[in-house]
Amino acid sequence: MGLGHTTRALAIASHLTQGNADCSVLLVTDLPIIGRFHFPPNVDYVRLPGIAQRGDSGRAATSLDVGSALKIRRKIMQGLIKTFRPQLLVLERDPSSLAVEVQRVLAFLREEIPEAKAVWALPDVVGEPDGVIESWTRASVYSALDELCDEVWVHGDQELFDQARHYRLPGPVAAKVVYTGYLRSPRVRTERVRRKVPKQPHCPVVLVTGGGGAAGYPLVDSFLDFLEARRGRVPFHSVIVTGPMMQSEEKGRLKARAERLPALTFHRFSRHLLEYLSCADLVVSTGGYNTHCAALSYGKRALVAPGMRPPNERLLRGRVFERLGLTRLLDPDELTSARLGDLVTASVLNGHGPAGNGGARVIPMDGLERMGARIEALVGAPQGWAKAAPHR
Repeated sequence: MGLGHTTRALAIASHLTQGNADCSVLLVTDLPIIGRFHFPPNVDYVRLPGIAQRGDSGRAATSLDVGSALKIRRKIMQGLIKTFRPQLLVLERDPSSLAVEVQRVLAFLREEIPEAKAVWALPDVVGEPDGVIESWTRASVYSALDELCDEVWVHGDQELFDQARHYRLPGPVAAKVVYTGYLRSPRVRTERVRRKVPKQPHCPVVLVTGGGGAAGYPLVDSFLDFLEARRGRVPFHSVIVTGPMMQSEEKGRLKARAERLPALTFHRFSRHLLEYLSCADLVVSTGGYNTHCAALSYGKRALVAPGMRPPNERLLRGRVFERLGLTRLLDPDELTSARLGDLVTASVLNGHGPAGNGGARVIPMDGLERMGARIEALVGAPQGWAKAAPHR
């Protein structure tokens, strides 16, 4: 569910099919723009009806009522399990979001294909412990992880944030936890995006990304306020990617303002986000997991300005990485155009602020390979997934 989870699932699928030509992966998502993504051989998708929910989830409102949408989603999932007959089901979604829906799907998998394995995959942090414990208890997440899942993958590092301890996982559930490490982003060619940014070799590039976009408006709005106050006269070129799930009205206002400013490239959504990130000198973001991984992979300076919306996953992640000296965190209550502009300018001109140059050596970035090894162990797959796939 959602843009971040879907993007991460597609990265996992791509790695698996690159490592084994006999592997077939079916991606099931409610992401409205899923058709705009590139799918490698042996990977296909089915889109479920969306259900509008609060948060930066990347889900869009549906014309169906919730009851009808949930019933259709359940029927589709049951049909896919019966016909595709997966050996492994990996869930990439918030455990407390529509928890009953997932529990019914997992129970159906257990009944229909008893030998199939089920894994619940989680980002490095889910949110502040008190809030997560409360929501997981209310949604019976602990019992679902105990009774219906074979493993729990955490796309992070236990030394950085121990989910089993912080979220008080019961002993049987904690024993299922596998810390995979972070997901390394692939190498990319930047010639295509370089045509849209300055050709001058000494002109820095600042990338501002709102992630999925649903919670990215305050950051992009503040950044444009800063540029407007300077009348666009800044010593760098800006690239803004708002995120496809930002409301059309908000995106339209931002786009109109951006078109009046020089040295600025503006996108609502770009398939080439990693290419922009790879050639940027500074990455300014709301602090999503995938953006953090890319900044670490490419050794980029990173400034994170998350929102306050619970469960505050991005704020917690920003604090963890700031303590490591790998990013700079701008607390939500400090987000002003002046403060944001000062931090961006200092980082670009003076090299102030943390850089992720050593992050890939400090932070384990072999998550895809570790997941491949776990799949080999779970389903008896041929050897090979644990090896690093060629960078694209």
